[in-house]
Amino acid sequence: MILFIFRIIALASVVGLGAYFILSPTSTNSLSVQISSAEKDLADLKVKMAADKNASEQLELEVSRSSSAFTQRLNDATSAKEKLEIEQEASQPKSEELDQQIADAEVELETLGKELADASAPLQDIEIQSRPLTERGEVLEGSIKQLEADLAAQKQKADAVAASLALLETRRRSAEESFHSEKERLSAEVKKPFHMHYADKKEVLVRNKVPSGKGIFIDAGYADGLRDGMEFLAEKASDRTAIPFRARLGLVQDRYSYLEFMLSDESGLGPPSLEESEKILLTRSGKISLLDDLDESNQTR
Repeated sequence: MILFIFRIIALASVVGLGAYFILSPTSTNSLSVQISSAEKDLADLKVKMAADKNASEQLELEVSRSSSAFTQRLNDATSAKEKLEIEQEASQPKSEELDQQIADAEVELETLGKELADASAPLQDIEIQSRPLTERGEVLEGSIKQLEADLAAQKQKADAVAASLALLETRRRSAEESFHSEKERLSAEVKKPFHMHYADKKEVLVRNKVPSGKGIFIDAGYADGLRDGMEFLAEKASDRTAIPFRARLGLVQDRYSYLEFMLSDESGLGPPSLEESEKILLTRSGKISLLDDLDESNQTR
């Protein structure tokens, strides 16, 4: 708009300048040239004024649009501000309530801190009292570890002994098999008696136990090769790990016999624990009286 007014003033100046040249006493040719130049300038100014007018109108349109956009944004900002003011007024009581709750929580927290300090005092006393027990526990743990190490060492020794026993058992079985094989070979040429010979084995069944516990009745007798006075080394057929015991035949009938336990006061062992219908393995052995006489004879020599 200002540019448009400026150009109107310039146009008026050119018109005044042309009138001045017309009224001045100069020559006609010079005046005509000046008038032509002025008319050309006037035409150029009109063209520029038209262009400036269009640009000015375009700027006014853009300013109007910008003004409308800014006005809308201003209205939106005003509405948002009013809404925030309303929300702030509504939240003011809640804020005060929250401040009060925070203050109450701080007071409660301080109270709990004091109570916790009071409650921790007995725990500290207990910790002081339990310190010797803890130290004792550490000592016991060390002792347990040492005992475990000793146990591991003893277990290694026991495993070694067990391996040696297994080897001895294998050797014993091999020797026993060799003995029986050699016995059978030698016995094939010897005429055996009808009764049980030394080292012969026989499996019998317990029929009854006598009330005194000194012996048992078995289901084998004279017909099975048993004779009165024979002595045996007996063992349980179902438990070969049980301690063997010695026994002597006291009464021999055709199909049953009385087997008396030969208990030794020096061994301190009681009568074996046998049940009716239990199987025992009898191995005929030499008489203890003969063995004692043989020992005495050896000592005399």
